[in-house]
Amino acid sequence: MSPGKGGPTQPLILTLAGLAIAAALAVGLQASERASSASRPYAYTVLNGPTSAACGFDYIDLTQSGAPVTLKLVRADTASDDGGAVLSLAEPFELYQSPVSALVVSGNGYLAAAESLAVEDATDFSNDCSLPMRADNASASQNRIYVYHDDLRPRAGGELRQAYFPDCPRTSAGGRPEACTVVEWNGFERVDPIPSSRPLRAQAVLYHASHAIALQYASVDDSAGAQATIGLQGFDARAATQAGCDQRSQVAAGQAICFFDPRHRPGTRVAAAD
Repeated sequence: MSPGKGGPTQPLILTLAGLAIAAALAVGLQASERASSASRPYAYTVLNGPTSAACGFDYIDLTQSGAPVTLKLVRADTASDDGGAVLSLAEPFELYQSPVSALVVSGNGYLAAAESLAVEDATDFSNDCSLPMRADNASASQNRIYVYHDDLRPRAGGELRQAYFPDCPRTSAGGRPEACTVVEWNGFERVDPIPSSRPLRAQAVLYHASHAIALQYASVDDSAGAQATIGLQGFDARAATQAGCDQRSQVAAGQAICFFDPRHRPGTRVAAAD
């Protein structure tokens, strides 16, 4: 062919055809990835402090640095220890990839992703096995962090406290400083006719960059977690990561249990926040 008659046309057609094939393959791969992710739960990595260096116990004392969390009763037909409070987060957090701007703190040892007590009333005192399991309180968020979910009550002097740290005192597994929010149950015990000889003192540490969660236990009440659920739940109770449920001595004093978001596995570095 002469340069003046359609010489460049054939390469152009071949280039366009190649682009069309590449686009079709990309669409097919995306559809395959969506189908694959829909067919399996969002799998957090769970590490247990005594057996993993990436999940060390480093309890954050909130006695001086934390602010009290005052629980409020939402329903008149519930026990006086089944209250909750809304905690607005200073930085965004993600639970199962879902953005969370506020949490409802329950006196019964769990955190729920909700912006009001109308969405989550915090009255769920009966733990569930096995996760995922839909919560049965009247107003319930199904996206939760179960720190020590049981029918709990505060002992004399028991309290809930929370704090936000731009540079978390507990180093994250990623090795880079990042902000965290800490919520603590200090001086609680399982509801029982016989008071516990020692209190539950536990906390959740939420990392805002890696979205990792560390549950730490400074002391455990006499029930030793025999009727408690520990784990995470998301996607409106369609996915969960359970660390323990109704297992005596599933946690002990001086122990941490860590949950790592699939996007930030232990040992991977997290980019610094802008």
